[in-house]
Amino acid sequence: MIKIIDRYLAKHFLFNSLVLLIMFSFVYLIFDFFEKIDNFSEAHVSLSLISIYFLFSIPNILTQMLPASLFLGTIISLSILKKNNEILALRVSGLSPYRLGIPYIVVGLLAFFALFALNEGIIPKTQAVAAKIWNTQVEKRHTHGGFVQERIWLKGKNSFYQIDMIDLKNNVLHGITVYLFSPNFELQKRIDAQKAIWNKKQKNWLLVQGIIQEVTAHQAIKITYFKKKYIKLDETPQDFQFLKTNYQELNIWKLRKYILQLKRQGYDTTPYQVDFWQHTSVPFTPLVLIILGIGLILTGKETKVTHCIALGMLVAFLFWISQALFLALGKSNYLNPLLATWLPHLLFGGWGAIMLKYSGE
Repeated sequence: MIKIIDRYLAKHFLFNSLVLLIMFSFVYLIFDFFEKIDNFSEAHVSLSLISIYFLFSIPNILTQMLPASLFLGTIISLSILKKNNEILALRVSGLSPYRLGIPYIVVGLLAFFALFALNEGIIPKTQAVAAKIWNTQVEKRHTHGGFVQERIWLKGKNSFYQIDMIDLKNNVLHGITVYLFSPNFELQKRIDAQKAIWNKKQKNWLLVQGIIQEVTAHQAIKITYFKKKYIKLDETPQDFQFLKTNYQELNIWKLRKYILQLKRQGYDTTPYQVDFWQHTSVPFTPLVLIILGIGLILTGKETKVTHCIALGMLVAFLFWISQALFLALGKSNYLNPLLATWLPHLLFGGWGAIMLKYSGE
């Protein structure tokens, strides 16, 4: 009997959530299409590439719409059951609010695994394809045959690099200036070159068309011009690989590696740490909102479905406002990155759990 009730509740809930997910995703896609179609048209992008762009955008849209769909699906399904006195009948038969919520919570757990798998396995790849189409076909930003980072500063071991452009595919640094320091951080040498090419066999750099300015023991400046010169530096192409990918397209493991690399270079990693912890909290969002939705409906006296939906939308709005606020505080160093990402989940999840507890009294 209990299994039949669970299947009934889950079926009702999943149907409403799926309809909402399709509806929300379709509306999002339509707005995104009309927002960007002028850009595609002005750039003369083919219809096939436009189709590929929006096709590869769908997984990201689905993950964004899933939490709201499951939350409102919870609100709608439970409010309908409540209006029809089905919840009252189930309570009279001996089912507690916790037991009634099990099918919903199980779906929330499944959504957690689905979101985690999508965000860490599929979304980075699909987003990379969509971003490449937008960058190369619409904004006409080409990488000249390899991945390129432009105009960067890099802190090395007792050195600073200023580089106009890095071609990581061919291991070439263009427009390079290297400042070499003593352990006491006294400038010893400055090297300027049109480009530096990595010599894989000799494990050194070939500098082309440059100048070396070196501080002598008598504090004079020794200047040496060269057309080609091999030089041994502490940094190899491997030390520049962390620049290869847009960090927003990294999964949680690669993002952690990226953060560690930035820390070794001496950069402030706070915004990236917030993004890292957000990778851990986002998959739990559907579960938190489902618990909150169960608590709202089972505790409240309202039976009109439209009123319940309006209440749910208000609470969802408050959740996402608080989430945006805490994330901003975290990235501005006003709040610990871990707390910045998890506080909204803890606050609203705790609120839902408390309401669920008192609904049984």
